[in-house]
Amino acid sequence: MSGAHAEATQFSFFLAVPAMLGAAVYDLYKNRAIISVDNATMIAIGFVVAFICALFVVRTLVGFVSRHGFGVFAWYRIVLGGVALALLVLLR
Repeated sequence: MSGAHAEATQFSFFLAVPAMLGAAVYDLYKNRAIISVDNATMIAIGFVVAFICALFVVRTLVGFVSRHGFGVFAWYRIVLGGVALALLVLLR
């Protein structure tokens, strides 16, 4: 069953790629007035660093899910979401 979990996780990341690409293109279009050739190096470095970090995180998550399943990951997300909601309510 762990192979199915890893495949499902990879598939969900592949489904997210078009949405993230669309968001990046839209953000570049929206901010085209402030983007210049001078910023190209900084944008390229940011892209490369984000890509490397994303590869590390995705590989780590797929490995974790294939070994432990979705249960631990689901509870982590539920607890983190609860803490975030509590902070939103308390810090209003």
